[in-house]
Amino acid sequence: MNIFKGKRLENFDYEYYWNSKNQKIKDNLFEREKIIFNWIKDESKVLDAAVGNSFLPVCLKEKKKCEVYVRDVARGVLDQYRSLGIQAEVRNIYDANDDGTDNYDYIVMSEVLEHLAMPEDVIKKMSKISKFLVITIPNSAFYRFRLQLLFGRFLKQWVLHPSEHLRFWSHSDFIDWLEVLDFEVEKCEASNGLDIGPLKLFKYFPNLCGHQICYLVKKR
Repeated sequence: MNIFKGKRLENFDYEYYWNSKNQKIKDNLFEREKIIFNWIKDESKVLDAAVGNSFLPVCLKEKKKCEVYVRDVARGVLDQYRSLGIQAEVRNIYDANDDGTDNYDYIVMSEVLEHLAMPEDVIKKMSKISKFLVITIPNSAFYRFRLQLLFGRFLKQWVLHPSEHLRFWSHSDFIDWLEVLDFEVEKCEASNGLDIGPLKLFKYFPNLCGHQICYLVKKR
């Protein structure tokens, strides 16, 4: 099967990406967001640094009484957050104020780092303005991606265009990457992946069976 057929491969940009999606704020949490929600303490100051149309900021504000801020370069969705009393700002994720004017308890970057050419620069800046970083990534060592490679195909993590993901990690590689960047992993948990009936194998073997993995980290 040719995975590129029917895809717009030329003249692709972020605006086209968002115009191809439903920009309405979601009304439920993904499994990874449920984990994040449980990790964040009540009445915390939280920034979602590339929010998309996530329902998480709404839940944190309403159920945990958090002071929530959201940022994105997709202007269309930000007005919806403002209408819900959430402070929203159009800002590129590389543009972080590390001069002391911004200060948070948690910065959420869910399914974000794999889209960046230099995520090292981003988490370094973000760590200067937050006690904790909450990160989720797709695990490139997930068994399904291994099978794609086994049969001679590159792993497919994109939806609309192959340029969506620029960086790739396995769970094990991501732990090593964080260590070299001088981050300490407080918690990590696979949110979904391979299960057999009630047996959630992704909880026990995240590097092989976990699809999306959550990390709560802080600078050493």
